[in-house]
Amino acid sequence: MEYLPNDPDILISSINMLLRDEEYDSLESLCYAFNRSPQEVKDKLLAHGYVYNVEQRQFRPKDLISKDSIETAYCFFHQKERIYAHSTLSWQKEDIEYAIASYVEDMSKALYQTLSNGKKDFLLNHSSFHSDLIEATCVLEKMLSNNET
Repeated sequence: MEYLPNDPDILISSINMLLRDEEYDSLESLCYAFNRSPQEVKDKLLAHGYVYNVEQRQFRPKDLISKDSIETAYCFFHQKERIYAHSTLSWQKEDIEYAIASYVEDMSKALYQTLSNGKKDFLLNHSSFHSDLIEATCVLEKMLSNNET
């Protein structure tokens, strides 16, 4: 294969085949071999209803993640992020971190994998918590807007 196709259905099939046949060890190495940005590919396929599953190393229909779980996570994360961003109370921030960590334990594994994008301890690490929360909220917002079209 000389290039990654632009047609979303053929693109998904090609990427999943190349990863399944272990021609590439990660989505990132595959994309870079074809001079494509992994995030660009993920965004394009998300817009067509597919999300990347890191553990399975393949794109899967996002319908495996319910719209309700996306909406619930978005509302919860967005609310907590707004409070966290403006709080000057360390105990309040710690409570929010605990609430999010508890939520993550019970949320859809597929949704968490989509949000974490393979990052270890996503939303669970104090030093990166706020930036993770902002990122998760943005991804959820994209998923919701793509789901409405």
